[in-house]
Amino acid sequence: MGRACRIRKKTEQNAKQSGSSHAHEALRGLWLAAILSVPLSSCATFHSSTTPELDSSGGPGSWVGNDESTARALEGPARKISSMGPTDPKSLAIHHFSLAGAYAAEGNTDRAIEEYKLVLIHDPKSSLVHTRLANEYLKKGLLSLAMESSKAALEVDPQNLDSRLMLAGLYVSLRDVDLAGQEYDRILKMDPAHEEALIYRAQLYLDVDQIDKAEKLIQSFVKREKDSAIAWYYLGRVQQKAEKMTAAIKSYRKAMDLKPSFSQAGMTLGFLYEETGKADLARKVYQEVYDANQDLGAASRLAVLLIKNEKYQEAIPYLEAIESQDPDDLNVRVKLGLIYTELKRFAQAAAVFEALLARTPDSDRVQYYLGNVYEEMGRLDDAIRVSSAVPIDSKVYGDSVIHAAYLLKKLQRSEDARELVKTSLAKAPRTPGLYLFLSALEEDASQIGEAIRALEKGVELFPEDDKMRYYLGSLYDRKGEVDKSLEQMERVLAINPDHVDALNYMGYTWTVRGTRLDDAERLLKRAMVLRPNNGYIQDSWGWHLYVRGRTREAIIQLEQAVRLSPQEATILEHLADAYLRFNLREKAARKYQEAVQVVADEDGRKKLEQKLELLKMEIANKPVSAPSRAPASAVGD
Repeated sequence: MGRACRIRKKTEQNAKQSGSSHAHEALRGLWLAAILSVPLSSCATFHSSTTPELDSSGGPGSWVGNDESTARALEGPARKISSMGPTDPKSLAIHHFSLAGAYAAEGNTDRAIEEYKLVLIHDPKSSLVHTRLANEYLKKGLLSLAMESSKAALEVDPQNLDSRLMLAGLYVSLRDVDLAGQEYDRILKMDPAHEEALIYRAQLYLDVDQIDKAEKLIQSFVKREKDSAIAWYYLGRVQQKAEKMTAAIKSYRKAMDLKPSFSQAGMTLGFLYEETGKADLARKVYQEVYDANQDLGAASRLAVLLIKNEKYQEAIPYLEAIESQDPDDLNVRVKLGLIYTELKRFAQAAAVFEALLARTPDSDRVQYYLGNVYEEMGRLDDAIRVSSAVPIDSKVYGDSVIHAAYLLKKLQRSEDARELVKTSLAKAPRTPGLYLFLSALEEDASQIGEAIRALEKGVELFPEDDKMRYYLGSLYDRKGEVDKSLEQMERVLAINPDHVDALNYMGYTWTVRGTRLDDAERLLKRAMVLRPNNGYIQDSWGWHLYVRGRTREAIIQLEQAVRLSPQEATILEHLADAYLRFNLREKAARKYQEAVQVVADEDGRKKLEQKLELLKMEIANKPVSAPSRAPASAVGD
């Protein structure tokens, strides 16, 4: 069972390590692993205390031998032999071989090379020693010397498959594809069941885009070796590269059936299903892999798919499994904390993030997440403390400061909130969100001038920030500086032509002013397309029609605006004005009354009450006949 078992085991391990990369990369990784690590033992178990009987009559070549099991037995009593001070060639060969093995195990490659060279002085016909020496040269990157030693091993023993495999790999590394292919062919001729040689030979075909040859080679192999899971797996990889997805799926499934513990076959099949949009099938395969092997990769993919479908509760067991088996995977812990947060299991989320923060105190995102969890738990002081501690160079610094300032304002500590934002701006002036939030705080405090100054500083640093310019324009409007406001809105539209609020503002303002009405119509129509069924935009358009004397159309649009925003006093007033112009006085009076009931400011209420009182007097003292034909939208109340 020796060589075949060793090769099969090593190949499957290498396949597992190849990850989810493409077939070319996976196969390339295999031959690199092969030339970096020549197998040093068979599947048998060896005991260092057991030394086989040696043939004392043998000459050079039989002292160390060419067999791995005998060689490993010789390595056991290395120090004991060394202390005996051997003098005869046989004992010296064994002595230096034992030392070389010990040095190689310790990672002392230079000393191992010296000792293997000394072995060859006394035992030059040992194919094994040449192979071991080639491996040490390879560790040092001495490819030419490694090749010489591999060839020397084959001169002694042409049947040494390990040396031939190494030599083929060296040819590949030197890009001598033809010689490499010849060596792999020789191996397969000597051992038709040699899985590694099969895979590397197929890779050479792939390197020159001969996918058909690679597929035929592996198909021929699996006809002889029907139970080779690794061959079926790589057949699937080649078929997937050839875009034969149905065939690839069958090959992966065959590999899984032959070897349920072969996780990589299942993982690759799952990836294929995901790439082709078959997430449900992918999930079933990952579940199968996880149930068979408790594979963390399968657990991770299951968690990802469940999270994408917002099945957070179902994802938790897989994330917890990964966390328990791999406590160093901090990303999994973060995901787990976020899922607990999403499920409103805030105590558990806080525990996860607190543990992470204790382990990685400088993790800015964990601080940010923990601050939000503390807020949800009502622990506002803790939330402020954690959010304020986010370092200045963090990508979430601005958001964290804003969060802390918002919580301070919530605690009726608006002055502290303003000071925090001002201090943070002094430290990090290139944080645009802070200018916006400081301006909002100043506006809340009725400090419109300070709010404007904050944004003016902001747009100097960020002239292309459309949000900042729009807010600045709205503040100019509030202060009565309409020309400045329009200037900012034009700048906003130059930056973002589809900024709906700026389109609406400019269209409405020009309408109210009675200027550039054609431009106003164009902007308002664009705004309605971008944001349909919006009460404020609908009102602007209705008022535009009113101003242009298209009262019947205006009523229809303004009625729609009221349906969309029934509690907005200005929209109700506009509809009342349109009704009044159309001599629908009773309707107008009712809308003025509704507007009075919802208007927010005192001056606005007084204006509406005056309008309503005058209209009531007109209705009582001077009845006016309704027009012969009312608009369709005005029928009924």
